[in-house]
Parts: sequence; C-alpha cells; structure tokens
Amino acid sequence: MLPLGRLRLHPDLDRISLFLNQASPIILTTLVSLVIFHGYLLIQQSNGGSDLVSADIPKSLMLLSGQNPYSTQAWASPYPPLLLLTVSGVIRLVGLFAVQSSLDVISQHLRLVGLFADASVALLIYLAIRTRTGNALQALIPASLFLTIPAMSTSPLYFFHSDAFGYPILALSVLTLIRRHYFIGTTLLATATIFKIHPILALPLVIIWLIRTQGLRANITSIVSATIITTLGLVLPFTIPGYQQSILGFNLSNAGNGATFSIIINHVNAVLPQIFQIDPSQYSYNLIWITATTAFYTTILGIVWTRARSLSSIEVMLLGLLAWLIPLRIVYTHYLVWAIIPFLTRGRLKQTIIVAGLLQFADTLAYWTSTPSVSPLPGMDTFFGPVLTSLITRLAGATALVFVINSLKRNSLGRFTQSTLTNPTVLATTPA
Repeated sequence: MLPLGRLRLHPDLDRISLFLNQASPIILTTLVSLVIFHGYLLIQQSNGGSDLVSADIPKSLMLLSGQNPYSTQAWASPYPPLLLLTVSGVIRLVGLFAVQSSLDVISQHLRLVGLFADASVALLIYLAIRTRTGNALQALIPASLFLTIPAMSTSPLYFFHSDAFGYPILALSVLTLIRRHYFIGTTLLATATIFKIHPILALPLVIIWLIRTQGLRANITSIVSATIITTLGLVLPFTIPGYQQSILGFNLSNAGNGATFSIIINHVNAVLPQIFQIDPSQYSYNLIWITATTAFYTTILGIVWTRARSLSSIEVMLLGLLAWLIPLRIVYTHYLVWAIIPFLTRGRLKQTIIVAGLLQFADTLAYWTSTPSVSPLPGMDTFFGPVLTSLITRLAGATALVFVINSLKRNSLGRFTQSTLTNPTVLATTPA
C-alpha cells in the first residue's frame, strides 16, 4: 500500500489571511445586502415608534410648511435644528420618487433610508480599521457586529430614532481623523455636534489634542471652522422662539428613564441619616448630574492634556463622548451608539465583543422593561427594570472607558521602552 503521509490538521493561516483580504469586501457587501433586505421586511411590521411618528415627522413637516417646529409641543423637539432639517430633507427627497400618503408611509420611507445610513456606517468602520491594519478579519468583525447586533440593527427598525442620520457624520469624522485630514475631521465632528448634542464634550478634547500634538498655528483653521459651525448650529438658534424651552427645558426638567433618577434618590435617602438627606427636586438632580459630569470631564481633560501623545484622535473623541454619556441623566442604548461607533473603529476584537455584548444586554433589558409580558425576569416594569437597564447601559460605557485607559497605560509604557532603547541614558537618569 502507498503511504498516505501525515494528515495536515493545521490550517494554512497565510492562505486564509490572503483569502480574507481578497474576499472581505465581497463578504461585507453581501452582509449589507442581506441586512437591508431583512430590514425592509421588518419595517412593514411596525410604524417606527412614537418618537418618530409623534415627534420627529410632525415637527419636520411643520418645518417643510414654513412653520416654527419649536413653537408648539416643546417636549417633542428637544433637538438642534440640523436634525429636523435633515429629517425634513429626507422626507422631501423621498417624496420626489414615492407618494407619501400618511405618517406611517413616511415612517417606512425614513427607516428605509436609515438602513442605508447604517450600511454606510459599517462601511466607514471597515475602512477606518483597514487604514491602520492589513488584517481583514480585524476590520470585518466590528463592521459586521454593527450591522447584525439587534441593538444596532433590528431594534431601531421598531423604535426608530433620527440619530441614525447623524451616525454617518460621526463615522466619517472618525475616518478622516484616522487618515490625518484633521480640518475635515474636526469640521465633521462639529457638524455631528449640532446634529445631536452628544459629541459636545468630544469636540473641545479633539481640538486640545491637536494643539498639544501639532501646535496652535497648525490648527487655526480647524478651530475657526468648529467654532463657526457650533455657533451657527447651537448658539444662534436660541433666537428662535421656543428653542430654549425645548433644548434646556427637556434636559434640565426631565427625570430621565421613567423617573429612574428620582427613584434612586428616594432609595438612597432611605438609608442615609437625616442630616445627609438629598433634596428630591429637579434642582438637586441637575446639580448632581452637572457636578458629576464636570468632575469626570475635568479628569479626562487632564489626561488628554498631559498624555496627548500617548492617545490617538479616536481615543480622545471616545473619551469626550463617554464623559458626556456615562453621567447623563437620560441614557438610552441609541445614545450610547454614538460612543460605540468610534470604539468599534479601534479594531480591538475582544474588547469590541465585550462592549457590544453589554450594549445588547442593555437593549434586551430595555425591551423587557417596556414589554414585561415577554420578560423572563419578574418585576421589570417596576423599579427593578429601569434601574437595571440604566446600570447596564452605563456599565457598557464604563467598560469602554476602562479599555481606553488601559491602552493609554500600554502606549505610555511602549513609548518609555522605545525611548530607553534609542537613548540608554534615560535609564541612567531614572531613579531606582
């Protein structure tokens, strides 16, 4: 008999890597096509939720008819004008090609456009990672997770939020910053800020990072551009009647997440001595929120100022987003996606899977809380559900923050090791 030889049980990693490099664009395109088709089928099964049908669409239709969207029902439009302008623009554009006979039909069209917006974000995540690495799998997995995790794909089709039209702006800002097109990147980040206010703390951090790493003179145009855009998009609208009540009134008067914040304060008061009781008022809630955010942001600002060269532009942006979102009184999973997008572009697969898993867990808890009849956990419609959902959502952000801080330590150690190799006198001057 002829010898069969030893069976090769170990795969050829080089050949697999070559195949993935060649096939990854096709794999991603196929996945995008399947997700859009599946999403199109799901869109027919709901109206998109009350935020879309009762707030965003009516306010955008008011804008299209020449009315002030902030003049009535202030709580239904707590957004900068760019968001409503974008939604109304999509409505007008789609109306050129299809008859929009009712709010439900308009909702279907908007969510369909939202599917393509999500697809563009996945593509931008893929390109951002491929810019820094030749490992196709490292780029393909985060982009695929953004497309397929229900919290970022299926859930928004049933409970749609117009944040979906702002995500591509943020993702494009990430890509351009990674490619060191800093003027375009900061301009896009400023645009994302006036679309939805969540990146408002990230923009100054990125500007400071640019100044610390490249100098003030090299970034004058970026600073001027960002200042003009934020002034026009956030400050100037305060002259619009009703805008101040919509923006500030919502954020400073809403207890958040079904009065979760006030319920937590009541439970805390129950165990605190009388002298340390927290005043259960909106003023006290806002004072706690603003104080926590200020302290958190000041710490992160110090980190960026002192360790700028050990941080990437995307990590700086992510730190700013987390400084806003983690202490935020009103926090939902679609808010956290603003931070998840730059986190995915870091290309750290294990970290990506952990944070994405926490995001999905939070989204599942939110669904069980809103629909307790399908929840395997009892009491999700009481204090337990909203608080647990809020805690897991913030835990996802806190975990992302820990990963960034740990990478900062590794980067600093790497820079120190490299400096000692290139300049051995560093070791001689380092105290034992």
